[in-house]
Amino acid sequence: MPEKNNSEKVRLNFEVTPGLKQDLKDLQERTKSVSVAEVFRRALALLDMVTSHVQKGGTISLKYKDGREEVVRLL
Repeated sequence: MPEKNNSEKVRLNFEVTPGLKQDLKDLQERTKSVSVAEVFRRALALLDMVTSHVQKGGTISLKYKDGREEVVRLL
């Protein structure tokens, strides 16, 4: 999901629980994102890619080190 127009910005404000705030900070660290906003941008891009793939009849699966594979049902 590429940004449509990099020069125009809109501020979004919303409330989250302290636990969700910590989850976001943890994700920021694990993904080496420069900000929580970048975490959201990456998450939206991933969700866009996944939903597009599933809507076209594809599936999403996780493959484990031991060879097991699990289909992920997000939608």
